[in-house]
Amino acid sequence: MTVVGYASPGWGVHDRRWVEGLRACGFEVEVLSGIEDLAAEVPRRLPAGAPVLAGPLPTVARALVDSAHPIVGLSHGWDLQAGHAQSVPVAELDWLPELARLIVDSPSTRSRAEAAGMPTDRIDLLPWGIDLDRFEPDGDKATLASPADARVVLSLRTHDRLYRTADVIEAFALAASRDPALFLVMGGAGPLTNEHRERVRTLGLGRRVSFTGQVDEDAIAALMRAAALYVTASETDGTSVTLLQAMACRLPVVCSRNPGNEWWVQDGVTGHVFDIGDIDRLAMLMATASVTGPGLTAARAAVVERADWRRNRLMLAGIVGSTAPTA
Repeated sequence: MTVVGYASPGWGVHDRRWVEGLRACGFEVEVLSGIEDLAAEVPRRLPAGAPVLAGPLPTVARALVDSAHPIVGLSHGWDLQAGHAQSVPVAELDWLPELARLIVDSPSTRSRAEAAGMPTDRIDLLPWGIDLDRFEPDGDKATLASPADARVVLSLRTHDRLYRTADVIEAFALAASRDPALFLVMGGAGPLTNEHRERVRTLGLGRRVSFTGQVDEDAIAALMRAAALYVTASETDGTSVTLLQAMACRLPVVCSRNPGNEWWVQDGVTGHVFDIGDIDRLAMLMATASVTGPGLTAARAAVVERADWRRNRLMLAGIVGSTAPTA
């Protein structure tokens, strides 16, 4: 059995997805998460020449490029996107060609890697993907703490500045003044959660907003089937997994205009797009956005075509396996 490493700063749902995908394809995976001195730990934990899947790029992958192991860089989207608060200048990505291979999840991140000098033939476009059997339109619906006739707007991004979850609350306040049926479900958590709760109280929206905390992966599909609209206001995305999950469930989506989202959402057809920070436009879309049946069908079809995780994990196995030493 081929041994590979998986290096990351922590351990979350996406880390589990990659590791389980590799194991399902027959690899023995050594997890290297939350380790301060990765460069020293990798040779102690892995056999000589074993490849390491590592991300984000500027932190985890960068720390390993001088090792004797082939490093497969795993872009987290934001680490290659430009124009946001945590953007890394192209000049600071000139080490990318030292990677054995690089996995990106959108054409825009691929283009930026090429601009940094990474050879095209060592870049693999691989959306993170979702479980299409779990995320489909039919099935159980969650019971929400909302009025029976409410039109539920759902947000599931981490509560921080990069994902601009504060914009969702401000836009909802405007939209709720126009449509008394709107109800906001703020899933997830993060460093801004307490600020968000206080802002909702200040706006007098306590009875029209529900904070669910972190939503278990097994509960997301039922939550999406109970909602009328999914929103994300993020500054940056490569491929947003929750956006794909909503599209696969045929839930209408409203998303910020960043390159990653625009690869998936055709404005006015498969969803609606607004400029980053345009709270008035987001509020209007919360109150009025609709997507036709054919548009929802096309949205799911795009996910089925490009983001079937059962298929994409086989591509992942091929990429990582190609860097492993031959017997």
